[in-house]
Amino acid sequence: MKKLLLLSSLFTSIIYAHECRYTLNIDIDTSNGELKGKALISSDHPTITLLDTQANISEIKGASLSVQNNIPTLVKGGEEGDVEILFTHKFNLLNSDVVLLENWYPRVDMMCKYETVVSNPEMISIVEATQTKIKDGVSTFIFDYPLDRVNLIASKDYKVSSKAAKSGLKLSTYFYSDNQQLRENYFKKSDEYFELYKELFGFLPYNNFSIVETQFPAGYSMPTYTLIGKQIIDKEYVLESSLGHEIAHQWFGNYVYAPSKGNWVEGMTTYYADYLYAKKAKKEVEYRKDMLIKYDSYVNAHNEIAPIDFEHKTQNSKNAIGYEKSAFFFYMLEQKIGENAFHEGTKRLLQEYAFKEATYDNLREIYEKSSNQKLDAIFKNLIYEKGALDFSISNTSLMFVENRYLLEFDIVSNNKAEFIPISICSNKECLTTKIDLSSKEQRFELDIEPTKIVIDENYELFRRLHPLETPPVISKIIEGNALVVIDRADEEKFSKFKMIFKNFKYADEVKYEELKSNNIFILGAKNSLLNQISIPFKMQGDAKIEIFKNPLNGAYVAAVFEMEKLSRSIFYRLRHLGKYSTAVFEDEKIVHKSTKESQNGIVYNINGDSYAVKPAVENLNDIIDEIAKKRVVYIGEQHTEFSSHLNQLKIIKAMYRQNPNLAIGMEMFQQQFQKHLDDFIAGKISEKEMVAKTEYFKRWKYDYELYRPIILFAKEKSIPIVALNIDREITKKVVNGGFDSLSSEQLEVIPDSIDFENPKYVEQLRGIFGMHQSKSFKNFDEFYHAQLLWDESMAENMVEFMKKNPDYSMAVLAGNGHIMHGHGIPKRAHRRGIADYTIVLNHTNPEPGIADYLLYPSAVTTRKAKKLGIYFEDNDNLEIKKLVDDSPAQKAKIEPKDRVIAIDGTKVKSIYDIKTELAFAKDSLSVTLMRDSEKIEVRVDF
Repeated sequence: MKKLLLLSSLFTSIIYAHECRYTLNIDIDTSNGELKGKALISSDHPTITLLDTQANISEIKGASLSVQNNIPTLVKGGEEGDVEILFTHKFNLLNSDVVLLENWYPRVDMMCKYETVVSNPEMISIVEATQTKIKDGVSTFIFDYPLDRVNLIASKDYKVSSKAAKSGLKLSTYFYSDNQQLRENYFKKSDEYFELYKELFGFLPYNNFSIVETQFPAGYSMPTYTLIGKQIIDKEYVLESSLGHEIAHQWFGNYVYAPSKGNWVEGMTTYYADYLYAKKAKKEVEYRKDMLIKYDSYVNAHNEIAPIDFEHKTQNSKNAIGYEKSAFFFYMLEQKIGENAFHEGTKRLLQEYAFKEATYDNLREIYEKSSNQKLDAIFKNLIYEKGALDFSISNTSLMFVENRYLLEFDIVSNNKAEFIPISICSNKECLTTKIDLSSKEQRFELDIEPTKIVIDENYELFRRLHPLETPPVISKIIEGNALVVIDRADEEKFSKFKMIFKNFKYADEVKYEELKSNNIFILGAKNSLLNQISIPFKMQGDAKIEIFKNPLNGAYVAAVFEMEKLSRSIFYRLRHLGKYSTAVFEDEKIVHKSTKESQNGIVYNINGDSYAVKPAVENLNDIIDEIAKKRVVYIGEQHTEFSSHLNQLKIIKAMYRQNPNLAIGMEMFQQQFQKHLDDFIAGKISEKEMVAKTEYFKRWKYDYELYRPIILFAKEKSIPIVALNIDREITKKVVNGGFDSLSSEQLEVIPDSIDFENPKYVEQLRGIFGMHQSKSFKNFDEFYHAQLLWDESMAENMVEFMKKNPDYSMAVLAGNGHIMHGHGIPKRAHRRGIADYTIVLNHTNPEPGIADYLLYPSAVTTRKAKKLGIYFEDNDNLEIKKLVDDSPAQKAKIEPKDRVIAIDGTKVKSIYDIKTELAFAKDSLSVTLMRDSEKIEVRVDF
């Protein structure tokens, strides 16, 4: 990192037009922690503005001090003559070292050529210098070019070694005694880096370079030297990357200067150092993705700035802009204008702005000249404005016309890029191209059968990542803005975290919406919230952190942290582990760290493929006993296909033959009506009463005749029917208002644990939502949460029955979507202890892992439900709106405006009552009507 110290906010521009020479004479008194200095400033300018300084000025000669609007200015008596300033500065030793990096002397708002004379024979000093002279304990450091500041480091513990490098440079190390063994490695790597950049840029900026060890964990670059903290100087990553980054700063920041605002040098240096090294290691795609992950982790609408507003390294959100976004910009700029034009422009920048300040505007002008292209748009989108590319694809359609596939879709973006790379893939190959983002409608004629579209899988654009592309990483929670959740029993153990995180909740009081809309930091391996939202954290080592996708909202994460003994040092070390998903510590040492896998590129699946089942197709009757061996058989259905239900009945009968202790779990009935099912099986109420009391037609819209043979077999054999589903009113309430909208009584009914974490299930349900459910729910999230509530409830209700009846087996009847791939009910029941099961699906496309058995029944039908042919005003208003032509009702002379009040003498109040009566009607029935104010009765024949 280039050490950038801000100028006064009122004086952010450097004056280049005036010659300035600055001589500093410094006497260091370490025993009293004070230096005495004399500054001699030679300038042809009549006034000199002093910048903020910590120096105590005691005397000024050759000028008078004027202060206007809190701006101190030295006014010279004439243009000729020097200004002399006597000053002192108090400092604190860092161990035994002197480290002066801030405004420790009277700084001025001009670029000057510096000569710094340091008197202290006990210490070895280093200052920016192209020439160094040491005599009689006095060190003279001369910097022959304009510079905006000097810094001073001194230590009595340094051992200095020097070596002539192949590049022609004099390399030196200023290391403490216990790290002298590192110097040869630093000489070797430094020489390699300087050779690399000499070849790239054509020259070396200085004739000497020093690596200086310091007492604090720093990586700072100044002209002619770099500071590296002793805490990290022996780390491999410093030699392999950080050192090269600081050396690259000798060109960018220490040779060509950047303004304090609109600082481009960190991005340029990251591009020519860290990214370049990744490129040489064939890991450039991974590095570009890591840059986008950092941006995604740290930057949000509240803290984002444009790169033109970046100043220097302060916090992670700004670093993700000044380093990552800016570096990505230079990558995209090179892609736009070409490698040759880009590197020619970089060389021109170094030539034209040597020891001068260059702005982003200057960079744009230079790269426009080198490429002969106008670059306003890319600078505007990525440098002068906030944000990243975002886009969406919709209205995907696939046709087959004249022996070719026609793929069409719409793409809409926020205009942060001109083009976007895409791949259109079949099962065997991918066709890659770029599409123009100014055009919404896209159309492709293809010779391959497309199965998916993959967007920007090589991360060529600075864009927002899709949740499936972002691994859950530590960086998501280390900014201190996560919602921390603890159990009350652990409050004292984790009390220090209250000082770090503002948002703090107990597990028993946190709301669903809070969990859904935040990154969550769960403290304690036994935190009750882990079970409630089904996070599978397993403790390892003395301390462990693991990051999961937030199961309620994949855009956020859920972190779990546990320690045997709380250590603040471990927590602060997490800041350097931001790109990992898991870190395990033993004795405060990292023994394991890993990052969870994530998807590359944004993938849109195209459902155009066909599947084949092999080897041989078998008859159900030949394998039905094999199916029936399992304790639980999940039998999926297409709700409206009677042949699905006939297969269900066949398997139920086979299971009953093997174990008469059989139960039938049914999605079609809701748990609050279980008593009425029990009464029906026990013979206490009739079938018609059971249908009415379970509100079958109100709660389940499908024809009762489809399920009647199964229900009658259960009655005949006294097989319990278990109502699996949850009260639909609770589902509606959760859909509309979230779990927080439920009453305390309703909260008692919902499952005690809901597993939201299954990306493949989300993808499966998105397809179902688009095909069948988009009209029933406002958005996918509503449908997804309703589906999970159904799945978990059905799993919990069936497991509860089986735990109470351990000798029972069960046939579970539910829609294919609740069963396929095991994502819905099966894995949620497995989580609760039911592991002996098989999955059978009816009428569905084969896919790898979709089921254990796929059934393709012949078309067997049953009698259809009787219908009057009447449309009512609504379900609870039985006034007739209109009649179907040639329907039984019309033939019976029933008229619009009539109101139905009874069927076969039984009063009816809703359409559900009528459906119940029709389900048990014979070939004809009587309908009692109110016509105007007269009661009449008609006979309806079917």
